[in-house]
Amino acid sequence: MKKPVMALLVCILTLTFCLTGTVYAQEDEGLPEPGITPDSPFYFADRWMERLVLRFTFGEEAKAQKALQYAGEKLAEVDAMLSRNEVRATIQATNEYGNYLAIATRATGQAGQKGTHTAEMVALATSKHLGILGDMADNVPQDAEEAMAQTRERARNCQETALRAMAQADPEGAIQINLRLMEQQLNRVRVRAEERETTKVQEGLHEFGRLSNLGGEISQIATSLGQGTTVDRLVGQATANHLAVLAEVHERVQEQAQQATEDAIQACVENHERAVTSLKEKNMLGQIPEEHPLPDEISEKIRQRTSTGGSAKGP
Repeated sequence: MKKPVMALLVCILTLTFCLTGTVYAQEDEGLPEPGITPDSPFYFADRWMERLVLRFTFGEEAKAQKALQYAGEKLAEVDAMLSRNEVRATIQATNEYGNYLAIATRATGQAGQKGTHTAEMVALATSKHLGILGDMADNVPQDAEEAMAQTRERARNCQETALRAMAQADPEGAIQINLRLMEQQLNRVRVRAEERETTKVQEGLHEFGRLSNLGGEISQIATSLGQGTTVDRLVGQATANHLAVLAEVHERVQEQAQQATEDAIQACVENHERAVTSLKEKNMLGQIPEEHPLPDEISEKIRQRTSTGGSAKGP
């Protein structure tokens, strides 16, 4: 009996691994098909098979990739359950999503400094997930709001852990990803500002602030590794661009969101000035704009806040 059972398991695992690339490629285009969902009586079998496959997945990068694939499938299940207003099933799917993120995070940590590609893969995947979760937020029933909020927080924490791990071996690559994520977040904020969605603007600026703080951590890691100059140049150029977008947002948002916008602007100004000062000391400023591109009115507000001891509130 043991030989037929083992043969069956080998066949199942082989088929699953052969399909991995296809499923993962499909996820790059958007959410995969949800397949068996938590409201199905066969959902336990689906979960059992996923855990079995992960148990026989060797190597931290392969394990992280498989966990991210399953996390994407769980997001598809969340989306399907929200569309059917199945609250309990939605919460179950978010819990499963969190479990797979935990596996991906653990694999990133265990890969250590040699796992740069693993960390990059996790950071980019969770960035995509956060965008999807943000889109879902408009249709969440009240009973599932807490679970969805916790799910977004898990994704953020996983992303931050991955970028910190990546920074230990490749701070330049880590800051490039972080700055790209900041730019994407600002673009979302700009769209929300045009649509006069004040709450969404404030939430988006909160996310931008978290990424900005993380960028500061990456810069410190780069300096400790003797790679601060390259990172400072990237930060100096990016923050100049970020400030131009934030100034545009400030003009569009309603009064309730102006405080959050000014907090983000002040933090961005401080990061820009820090990078410029460091580069000037090394006589390597190059084409980085020394002055931040802000209208006089906003610049005066920031100067007043700074002179009175006010500072941007942390996210």
